[in-house]
Amino acid sequence: MTGRGNEPGGNEAGRALEELLAAYGADPAHWPADDPRRAAAWSSIESGDATAQESLAAAAALDRALDSVTPPAPSAALTGAVLQAAQRTGPELRAWAGLLWKPAGALACAMLLGIAVGILSPVPVAGVAESHVAGLETEMASLGTLDGNGDDNGFGEFAE
Repeated sequence: MTGRGNEPGGNEAGRALEELLAAYGADPAHWPADDPRRAAAWSSIESGDATAQESLAAAAALDRALDSVTPPAPSAALTGAVLQAAQRTGPELRAWAGLLWKPAGALACAMLLGIAVGILSPVPVAGVAESHVAGLETEMASLGTLDGNGDDNGFGEFAE
């Protein structure tokens, strides 16, 4: 803000002040409350640093100059063009939304149909019913080997 290419005080507090003044202006109420640079910048102002005071004064002058300018009112042609563009985008957005809903609906129908066919199908699924039978056969075979080792209690070598 000083135009001299150096920061007030030449330290980190001075750099913080320059950055805050450039981004948010001279009013500390406009500086973000959670910005860690805020305390350092304010301390450089309160310390009476001449360069910090000059930077603050220059930022305040710029703020006043910007506040005094009234932006020109938009022309009737610009206002009409904006309103026409806004009216044109409404149906286009609805058309895009319609294009997205159709494939999503088709996918949902296909998924529900697949689930219904899988649940209601009379055809057995390979491996589902056989797994219980095969498991029981394996258990029966292992029990048979325990009984066939000559042990009267049926515990085999674990009886000892």
